[in-house]
Amino acid sequence: MGHYIRLINYLFFFSLMSCSFFIPKSDNKPKKDQNLKVNFTFPNWALTDSRESDHAWVQTQRGDVMMVNSFCGEFQSLPLEQLAIKTFKGYDSYKPLGKRSLEWHGREAFEMEAEAAVDGVKVLIHLRNYRRDHCYYDFVLISPRSRAQDSLIAFDHMINTVEFK
Repeated sequence: MGHYIRLINYLFFFSLMSCSFFIPKSDNKPKKDQNLKVNFTFPNWALTDSRESDHAWVQTQRGDVMMVNSFCGEFQSLPLEQLAIKTFKGYDSYKPLGKRSLEWHGREAFEMEAEAAVDGVKVLIHLRNYRRDHCYYDFVLISPRSRAQDSLIAFDHMINTVEFK
């Protein structure tokens, strides 16, 4: 009788262990696009710790920041404009400054600029968002207090180096 109980316990624990090999672990982080490539280099811009972003750069003299984010399998149903507004509403003192729809990489894209506060500091935020192959992308430029024209030039340059494999 004791052998049967050990056998039942062994099979029970073995089946539990085997589940962990075949059932994927739950990861609540959004999937990133492995096919997104950004070949950005520009004077006075340096690659920085991207943390939650796919890519991030900082302007070494003024502190402007650019980020590229991809979210695969998410944000597929809302229009791009609503997603942009949702992004901006996460900031204090959000004030829209301009917006436009455009075609980019053969598909609809949306750009929006706003003034906001981050930790009490006034910033300007420029966003382009885009959807492709079940992935949502946002490309963001954040400038503390005011924006120099060369930051927008750098942002346009970064946007022009984006490739989808």
